[in-house]
Amino acid sequence: MKTMLAVACGAMLAAAAPAPAPARQADTPLAFTTMVKVAVDEAGRPGAVEAMAPLPGPVRDFVEARTRELEFQPAMIDGHARGGVTYVVMGVCAIPDGGQMRMAAEYRNNGPGRAGGVPYPDPPRYPVDALKRGWGADMTIRYTVGEDGSATLDKVDFNGEGQRGTGIFERMAREWVGGMRLLPEEVDGQPVSTPVSMPLELTVGRSGTRAAREMLEAARRSWVDQPECLAAERPSGQAVAAQSPFVVREADAG
Repeated sequence: MKTMLAVACGAMLAAAAPAPAPARQADTPLAFTTMVKVAVDEAGRPGAVEAMAPLPGPVRDFVEARTRELEFQPAMIDGHARGGVTYVVMGVCAIPDGGQMRMAAEYRNNGPGRAGGVPYPDPPRYPVDALKRGWGADMTIRYTVGEDGSATLDKVDFNGEGQRGTGIFERMAREWVGGMRLLPEEVDGQPVSTPVSMPLELTVGRSGTRAAREMLEAARRSWVDQPECLAAERPSGQAVAAQSPFVVREADAG
């Protein structure tokens, strides 16, 4: 599984992506990610599908139906195909269309799951020493999710030369990964270990500054440009009633 997590820290600023889009105008897209538990048969076809987050009925039905359209390569044991369980992250986007919301969902990635249907981990705590010095980092964290759902750091690759504070950021990564508790994938009814690769970018920006505003705007725009939002703009996007949970989600986000 490969995911992307970006963290921007400042005086009182901590933004993680992917995450629900920031406050928006009523006529702009609303996007979020959600996790779906999928039982895959020996032919790679989804069987039982369960959206793990507490989504309202219409959205849950839509996301599960879209997930059932996926196809997988089954796991192989001693040359024989085996079924199992994986956890799929789906990106969902809704665009207002008169009194309705036009919705689309696209596959993001799959691998071990997280309790409560949370698709991505909370961002790590920005190291205080690095924050004071204004140090950022661009790295790829590689870890293994064990059969018991624990995670163990394997390696930290720093992308680019001349990055400062690599030891500080590596300790941060080790503590962060060590605190993860996940739902392991299963093959032939047994939990299995799964290697995970996660790019992580950390940037320092003081809240209220132009740099901080640009980071937040870039995070917002990254959602609008996602494939599910582009798909929702097309006439083929599925229409959902105006009491869509997207509105409820926006209200919950405050």
